[in-house]
Amino acid sequence: MRKNKLLKLALLILTLLCIAPSILIVRAETYIEYTARTTTDWGLNIRSEPSSSSTIKGSFSLHSIFKYTDSDIFRNENDSCVEWIYVSSVNGYICKLYTEVISQEEINDVTNDMSQMTDEEFDAYLNSQGFNDTYKAKLKELHKRYPSWVFKGVQTNRDWNTTLNQEMKDGYNTYYIDAIRESAGQEAYLSTDSYYDWTTNMFYGYDGRFFLANKDTVAYYMDPRNYLNESSIFMFESLYFDSTYQNKDSITTLLGTNRYNDYIYNAGQEFNYSPIAVAIKIRQEGTLNTRVTSGTTNVNCTSSFTYNSNGTLYAASLYNFFNIGAYSSPTNADLNGLCYAAQTNENYFLPWNTEERAIKGGTKWIAAQYVNVGQYTNYFQKFNTGATNTDIGHQYMTNLEDPKSQASILRDLYSSLGLLRTPFVFYIPIYNNMPESTSLPTLGNPNNWLKQLTVKVGDTTNSVSNFSGDKTNYSLNVTGNVNSITINSTTVARTSYVSIDGDDSLLQTASKTVNLNVGENNFNIVVIAGNGSTKTYTLKITRSEITSDEQPTVEEMITSSKLKLTNTYLTGIEVGANSSDLANKLLQSNSFATIQVTNKNNENKTSGNLATGDKITITSKNETKTFEIVIFGDVNGDSAIDKLDYLAVLRHFYKYTEYNGVYKNAADANKDGTVDKLDYLAILRDFYGYAKITQ
Repeated sequence: MRKNKLLKLALLILTLLCIAPSILIVRAETYIEYTARTTTDWGLNIRSEPSSSSTIKGSFSLHSIFKYTDSDIFRNENDSCVEWIYVSSVNGYICKLYTEVISQEEINDVTNDMSQMTDEEFDAYLNSQGFNDTYKAKLKELHKRYPSWVFKGVQTNRDWNTTLNQEMKDGYNTYYIDAIRESAGQEAYLSTDSYYDWTTNMFYGYDGRFFLANKDTVAYYMDPRNYLNESSIFMFESLYFDSTYQNKDSITTLLGTNRYNDYIYNAGQEFNYSPIAVAIKIRQEGTLNTRVTSGTTNVNCTSSFTYNSNGTLYAASLYNFFNIGAYSSPTNADLNGLCYAAQTNENYFLPWNTEERAIKGGTKWIAAQYVNVGQYTNYFQKFNTGATNTDIGHQYMTNLEDPKSQASILRDLYSSLGLLRTPFVFYIPIYNNMPESTSLPTLGNPNNWLKQLTVKVGDTTNSVSNFSGDKTNYSLNVTGNVNSITINSTTVARTSYVSIDGDDSLLQTASKTVNLNVGENNFNIVVIAGNGSTKTYTLKITRSEITSDEQPTVEEMITSSKLKLTNTYLTGIEVGANSSDLANKLLQSNSFATIQVTNKNNENKTSGNLATGDKITITSKNETKTFEIVIFGDVNGDSAIDKLDYLAVLRHFYKYTEYNGVYKNAADANKDGTVDKLDYLAILRDFYGYAKITQ
C-alpha cells in the first residue's frame, strides 16, 4: 500500500513552455513537503501497514524528525487511528495524531526534455523511476520514436497478487461479448466462478452484453506493461486541465459538433479536468443522441434515487451526458440516469435540466469523485490502485476495454492535430512482486464438463448412478457373465471433444465398447474444452468372479471374444496366433470353460501357429461344440500365406486341383463366395505387403 510523491496529484500543475524550438522544454510538478516530528513521550510504533493491527516494524523516540507529502497520508476510517503517514526512510507507517509539523516547503520537481538524454542517461532515468527490465524494453522503443515523451513511475506499493484477488469481486471487471466475439472463442475471457452455469454452458450478462471477466483476463488488462505502445499509453496521460494543448477545436473534432464546446471547455478549466477527456467520456457513453432527453418529458422515478420533491414525477427537460447513475437495476439504465438527473443538489448543479448544467455538474462530479482523489488517469479510473483514501472498487468504469479504447481515441486525435510530438507526461503504475508477463487466456469455450455418461450392458442402457458434471469418479458393479460394456458420453458444450479410454477425440459425443476382466477395470473419459482445458472422468467397473450358473453359451463366448462363426467354421483369427492366444481370448468371458485345439489329424496342438484345418473344441457349462478354423489365404493349411497359397488358388481355378470344405473357404480370400483370380490377387498383395487380408 506504500505510495510515493506522485500518487495524489490534486494540486498538480502541468506547464508547457514553448518559447522557441531551440529552448529546452520542461514540465514542473509542484507539491508541499512537510518536516515533522513525533510528539509522544513513549516510543511511537512503526507499522507495516496503515492499521493498528498490522505488524510492528520498530518505533520512533520522542521528537524524531521525518519528512512527508500529502500523497504519503493514508486514511483508515475503520481504525482507532484514522490518518497514517507513510515514512519512506523507514518504509513504514506512523499514526499522524502523534506528530506535529515543524515546517513546510514548496517543491518544484522539474523534468528535463527526454530528447536531450543520451541512451545511458535515459536508462538511468528509467531506473530512478522504479521501472525494471520488463518495463524498460518497451519504454525505450517508445522513446526512440517520441523522444520528448516523459514516463513517470507511480509506485503503488501494492502487492500484485493481493491486488488482483481484490479485483475479482463481482462487478469490478466486465468484458463485452457479442455474437462475433463468441464465435471467435472469446468466452475464454469470461468468469466461470459466478454468473455462469457449467451444466448448461450459459454465461449470464452482468450488465446487458457485459459479462464478468476471469482472473487471467483481469490480470492482462491490469498489467500496465501491456499498454506500452504508441496508442494505448495514453491511458496513463494526466486528466488534469492543460491549456497548452487542450482546446475547443479538439472538442469539435471528437464530438463532430461545436455545440458543446464552451460548456465542456469552461467546465474542464473550472474543475481542473481535461476537456478532451470530458468530450471522450461523452462520446464513449454515446449520450449525444440517446439517453439525453430533449424537450419535455415525464419521468416516473421508481428507482432508489432521491429525485423531485413530489416523490413520483419529474416533468421537464433532463440531460445526463455521462450516464451518471444509469445503472441497469432496480429498473432500467435510461430511467435511472434520468432520475439521477432529476435530483436537487446545487453542489453538482442538479437538476440537470439544461445542457450547460448537465455538462458542468457531471464534469464537477467526475473530477471530485475520481480525478481529485488520486484517479487522475484513465487507467486509475478503471483500476483504483493509485488512490490513498478510496476503496479499490471505487472505479469510474467496469469495462476492461474502456481505458484502451479512450487511449486510442486520444492518440488518433493528437495525431490528426499534429500533437504527437508534444512532451506528454505519462504516469505508469508499478506493483510489487509482478509476474514476468501476463497474457490473455487461450481462445475457445472453457466448458469441459460431461452432460451425460451412460453404460450399456447387453441391451440395456442406463445413466451412471448419481451422475453430475462436477463429479469425476464413478463406480459400477457387474456380474461375472458380463464380459463387455459400451460406454457413451456427451459433453455439455458443442465445442468440446471427448475421448474414451485413449481413443481419438470426437466432437461432443463418443461411444466405445470395452472388454471387462474379472475384478477392477478403470476407464478414463477425457473432455477437452474449446480452449484446451481438460477434465478427466474415471469410471471404475468391477466385474465379479463368474459362477457356474452364470457361464455363457459357447456362441456367447465366441461373440464376446470378437471372433466370427459361420456354420461350423471359426474365423477372425489373426495370422500368427497360436493355441494359447485363442484359448486366452475365449476364457476372458468364462474362466470355467475348457478349450482343446487339435490339428487336421486330430492330434492335440499345444504349440505352433494356428492353421486352416485345425479344430477347436469348447465346453461351457453343459455344452460342447467343435469348430474348424479358417485362416483366409492359408489355402494349404500350413499356417502361412505365401506363394504356395496363390498357386493353390490358380490350380483350383483352372481345375487342376479341387479344394473343398474348410480349404475352399480359406481360398475365398476376398469373401465374395467364389474362388477366382481376384482371390489369387488378394493373396499376392498380402504376400508382398501391399494389402493384408482381413480375417
